[in-house]
Amino acid sequence: MNERWIDVSAHNGTIDWAKAAASGIRGAILRAGYGNSVSQTDSQFKSNISAAAAAGLKTAVYWFGYADSESDAMAEWSVCKQVIEPYRGSILFLAYDYEYASVNYYRKMHGTAPSNELINSMVGTFLGAAKKDGWNPVLYLNNDYRTNIYSAETLGLWDLWLADYSAGPDVACAVQQTSNSGTVPGISGTVDLDIVFHDFSKTATSVQIDTTMDLSRPHGQYYTVKTVCPQQVSVTAGTGGIVTIVPFPKSGNEQLFALVAVGFTGTETGIYTAAPGEKPLKRFIFRVT
Repeated sequence: MNERWIDVSAHNGTIDWAKAAASGIRGAILRAGYGNSVSQTDSQFKSNISAAAAAGLKTAVYWFGYADSESDAMAEWSVCKQVIEPYRGSILFLAYDYEYASVNYYRKMHGTAPSNELINSMVGTFLGAAKKDGWNPVLYLNNDYRTNIYSAETLGLWDLWLADYSAGPDVACAVQQTSNSGTVPGISGTVDLDIVFHDFSKTATSVQIDTTMDLSRPHGQYYTVKTVCPQQVSVTAGTGGIVTIVPFPKSGNEQLFALVAVGFTGTETGIYTAAPGEKPLKRFIFRVT
């Protein structure tokens, strides 16, 4: 996969999305906002996501981080989630952008720069919460942050959106930001250009789930999973004869499913969720002990 995308914010003004789409742009990463207050929602986000979708473009979002602690990163996620939740069905992935302006803000507030350990921890807090809530999390970074800030563990946990303006990305990534000075019909001035390599549509889901870690239960015992989705959710096992899935009645957007261990000791299967029209997404592994 190799698709031409752009990433935009209120700084790009009002966009003629039909012209952008006609020029060959396939999708857009839209800034939803920044910081830890709903008042910091990007002023063009709602119009951008509606108009881009109407023009037939794929959409994703990013949140610019100014967190100064893990709890603040969680507060940012809480606000971000509130802003983007109404558009969950059309958002293929969610990126978190913590970079130079973020560090400068921290230095202004605390008199010193945040440690690498803290940056890694805050990024992990935000993206981990997003993943738990069923979003496709992506880490935005450049080669400076890749080599000097983020740990190997952090880099291995998330799909990467790499700002690399050379001919090709220095490392494998899901998205490459190829320029911050591109031109696209329908947009006044310059715009960031991107290439999306990963097919996020294969993993996009509107189903939130309270369990993302692998688990095990003895034969005959069960585990209860909670899903949250406006639509009817299906929960399935990848391999038959290992777990029996018993749905409880739905209450509002929430529904419980009991996973009963019926297989032989040592057997395991993937557990998948899907809303209508979605491809099943593997959420965790269930083992019989």
